Amino acid sequence: MSLSNPTFWTAVVIALAVILGFVRLVLWHRKAEPQGPRWRTAVMMGLTVLAGLLLWLTLNPPASIVRTGTLIVATAGSPGTIQTTPGDILVALPEAGPVADAVRVPDLATALRRYPTPARVRILGQGLAPRDQSPLPVPVEFAAPPLPRGLIDLALPEPSAPGATFVVGGQVGSLPAGTVELVDPADEVVDTARITAGERFALMAAARAPGLALFTLRLRDPSDAVVEQIAVPVETLVQTPPRVLVLAGAPGAETKYLKRWAEDSGIELTVDIEVGAGVRLGDAPLPLTAQTFNDLDLVVLDDRRWEALGGGQRAALTAAVNGGMGLLLRPTGPLSAGTRRDWANLGASLTGGDEAVPFRLDPPEETAPEAETEPAGNTDPLPELARRDLTDEGSGAVTLLRDADGAALASWRALGRGRVGVWTVTDSYALVLTGRPDRYGEMWSALFSEIGRPGDHSRAEVQGVARAGQRVALCRLTGQPNVLGQDGRPHALRIDAATGDRACAAFWPEQAGWHVIRDGEDRQTPFYVQPTDAAPSLVLAADRSATLALAGTAPTRAASASTSHAPGSPWPWFAGLLVVLSGLWWFERNRDVGGLVASLRARPGRR
Repeated sequence: MSLSNPTFWTAVVIALAVILGFVRLVLWHRKAEPQGPRWRTAVMMGLTVLAGLLLWLTLNPPASIVRTGTLIVATAGSPGTIQTTPGDILVALPEAGPVADAVRVPDLATALRRYPTPARVRILGQGLAPRDQSPLPVPVEFAAPPLPRGLIDLALPEPSAPGATFVVGGQVGSLPAGTVELVDPADEVVDTARITAGERFALMAAARAPGLALFTLRLRDPSDAVVEQIAVPVETLVQTPPRVLVLAGAPGAETKYLKRWAEDSGIELTVDIEVGAGVRLGDAPLPLTAQTFNDLDLVVLDDRRWEALGGGQRAALTAAVNGGMGLLLRPTGPLSAGTRRDWANLGASLTGGDEAVPFRLDPPEETAPEAETEPAGNTDPLPELARRDLTDEGSGAVTLLRDADGAALASWRALGRGRVGVWTVTDSYALVLTGRPDRYGEMWSALFSEIGRPGDHSRAEVQGVARAGQRVALCRLTGQPNVLGQDGRPHALRIDAATGDRACAAFWPEQAGWHVIRDGEDRQTPFYVQPTDAAPSLVLAADRSATLALAGTAPTRAASASTSHAPGSPWPWFAGLLVVLSGLWWFERNRDVGGLVASLRARPGRR
């Protein structure tokens, strides 16, 4: 025991007090007239030692051994009476209602600090709130309740351009049947869909003028009663169309129809065709310099034009890709060894032969005799197309489009901040000639959006659905961010250094409605905060899913009931100390104990 330990000095003081008590009793016994019996002095010495020991135990009670079994955690929806077995510990989180014999705790971490060695954790009710969804070092039992009737998943739309369509997706819980409808700000239903239990849905509507608007998503049961509803915030932004340059080594139908599709889609596309001897066709040619490439979002380049580029032009093109521009390589014939080597240096290591092979986009449909006579939409069969027999499916390649047999038609790799893609289809324009311009547009739109320069990401990001009174994570923050609330007061945010490049901060909105994140150089990102009672099924389903995932990642080996040491109670030792001190007091007050004993023996009638 260290000399600096207060417990050591407490023991020293008690021992000195006992020794001084012994000296006092001996001196008192010698000076007493008449001297009492020696056994009385011995008893008082023993009581003095016992009093010192009991004082020590009162000040330092021995730890009690506590047996712990299962830590039972009551959450929202838990029953009021829960059966336990000896050794179990029952705690109730703030979301739980009244639970008999439960210890109320503010969070699960507090319960684990108070009872640190449970054999397992059993979670009752709807599941843990986000505050408590942290990995646990012991097995976790969670009997998930049935899914709620309402919405269990919701995907809110991203900002869209005026006139463009946006999509609201989600999933319904255990409601057997019903409908979901999307209602515009004028309370007009713009889209609806029938659903069954567990089914996913997607509703579409058109964004109108630039600005903010609130649509409403409603879920109705078969009797047309509203089960629940939630606001759908829609932000409409004037977006800059992508800037695309097509560099080709020969004219062809592919570039002709690509130009026509881009004009119909509002894409700023320039076609530059060099046929040799200094002759260039298409639009007004752009100087192929570093400045030109830095102003572009995507360059579509075939193998012939690549071979015609000078060394400086290739270097400027590669530097632009490293800076974020997209490059789509389009092989139109057999590739030379030099082109293969150059494209491999860009990350596109192509394997396979140079032959053109036929393929189909969709597998052949099997027509059933009971098929409906009125098809929905355009069901014309897709034509057979051709592609170069080249693939880039090595490590790091991301396949974007495949044919009906699973062969890669388009893939890309990252190069610096940009992407280098390969498109092996040579006659996609045949889709337009055969009456399927929709599929033609879908493919090229996917190529442009995935490989082109990323759009404006200078916006903050809101994680999930923001609700009043609940924590929400705001990410991609810069500078000294703050949130302008409904009341017009700014609320400062502190970026959590642990989030790294995500640059996230926590925010607790107090009111529902539109809020604005302000950070960086006058950057503003509006977001909508839902009322607390909006679509409560989303909260229940999220807690249920997170708790199931937590139970799945917890250790599976069940530990036996364990024991731990808890601080003992001083009161029993203090009561014993009072009894011993009372005995000492009585013996000291009654010095002629021997005469008292003799008088008791000499009472009449006693033999």
